[in-house]
Amino acid sequence: MVNDNERELDNNNLKNIKKIRVIDYGYYNYLDSQAIYHVIAHSFNENSADTLILISPIETYACIGYFQDLEKEIDIDFCNKNNIPVLRREVGGGAVLLDKNQLFFQFIFSKNRITRDVNLIYQIFLETAVNTYKRFNLNVYHRPINDLQIEGGKIGGTGAVEIGNSIVVVGSFMFDFNYDLMSKILKVPSEKFRDKLYQNMHDYITNIKREFANLNIQIPEREEIKSAFLEEVSKKFNAHIEFAENLEKHELEKLDEIRKKLSDKDWLYKKGKFVDRRVKISSNVNIYEGNYKSPGGLIRITLTKRDNKIADIEITGDFTMIPSDALNYIEDSLKDIEIDYDTINSKIIELYEKFKIQSPGVNPSDFTEAIKNILEKN
Repeated sequence: MVNDNERELDNNNLKNIKKIRVIDYGYYNYLDSQAIYHVIAHSFNENSADTLILISPIETYACIGYFQDLEKEIDIDFCNKNNIPVLRREVGGGAVLLDKNQLFFQFIFSKNRITRDVNLIYQIFLETAVNTYKRFNLNVYHRPINDLQIEGGKIGGTGAVEIGNSIVVVGSFMFDFNYDLMSKILKVPSEKFRDKLYQNMHDYITNIKREFANLNIQIPEREEIKSAFLEEVSKKFNAHIEFAENLEKHELEKLDEIRKKLSDKDWLYKKGKFVDRRVKISSNVNIYEGNYKSPGGLIRITLTKRDNKIADIEITGDFTMIPSDALNYIEDSLKDIEIDYDTINSKIIELYEKFKIQSPGVNPSDFTEAIKNILEKN
């Protein structure tokens, strides 16, 4: 139920949205599943209709965020060998796997009719998906800034960007998800990291098929979810849904240009503005791996961070340590601990004293610095 304060928020941040053009492409080729909403955004003018695209790619493909570096994010050799195309989008965020098991919604609205506050943008647009899920007895909620979650698991990621005269918000209804393939398309520092990536995705990312299996009820048809979603969109924006079969003439004329851009090697391989040394599983779960060179040898850490705690940690390296199971004690003691470097250091010192640990050239503070090094560089 929407309270008066929420209505006032919407009224202040939405202006004169009377109709929404909806184009439902069903299953469509992978390139146009990205190109179409880019075309609308780049073509947007004062006479353009606020638009919602519904689309699912026929082919499986990978897509990296605007600021990412392809060669550091994607295992290009694996994708080439397995005929998995890769695209770069103008929306930020991380690398994702897209396939026919996902129904994508892409809002392209006038930036003059929507707040410019990105937190409010997500709050407004994602409410339509949240309410759709709730109509099917899935207690999904919006976890700021841009995740859709259910009982702590992520059921959908989203993105937003301002392109030209438009605000673009994208997301999906994830009917199923290929965890194994997702873990294989990403460039990772080690196979151990890949194993952790797969396990964490399986633990923290869910999908509609899994959730309905948990409820022991039949999954609704796609058309039911589409219909419910469009009703929620109409209700949220107090606007009439107007179906269209295709793009306008001036948009179609721009389609080839955008296809060429998204297919261009220079665009795909352009260097990102920063290098992300983590893999985001959800808004509160991330996996890190990194090295730290101590006087006694290299320390390699693979760490899963959930909220502000170490959910899991593995430590390896080429240093010497006695007793041989000392690392197990350290790893076990750091699981579920708050990420406070003084606390972490004290805990490791305590273990060194308790088990009379010897590690020539490697001190407790080196392990603490190794953890700090990978967390604070991201």
